[in-house]
Amino acid sequence: MLYYNTVHQVNTKDYTDAQINAWAPRVYSNAYWQRRFKRYTVYVAEENGVIAGFAEFEPTGHLDCFYVHHAWQRQGVGGLLLKRIEANARQPKITRLFADVSVTALPFFKAMGFRVVRKQKKIYRGQSFQQYVMEKRGIR
Repeated sequence: MLYYNTVHQVNTKDYTDAQINAWAPRVYSNAYWQRRFKRYTVYVAEENGVIAGFAEFEPTGHLDCFYVHHAWQRQGVGGLLLKRIEANARQPKITRLFADVSVTALPFFKAMGFRVVRKQKKIYRGQSFQQYVMEKRGIR
């Protein structure tokens, strides 16, 4: 639900209804997320048993699916998730984090020290999306 609701309630300021519906067409089952999470280290922020945000991290330094619940936007949840990822990335000596970042998330990642490497267009389910490849170097 968090993924679906965040996309449908937060990202609507930067993307069309058609793009939003292509990005998050339905609420995916728990089995879908369990299969997906097997490929990543998953970080979860929780408040009183409610998931406030989550992020997927690969040992290459790649961040994927970085989402904060719409009710917890701009309250430090994303920053806490990123700090935890950075702390754990230091142990295997990952010196660079990188992600494909939405227009909506661009200001957050900039504020967290990421820089734009390049703009890109991605196609999801027949819709074109403006995104940014961003990175943060010097994770030590």
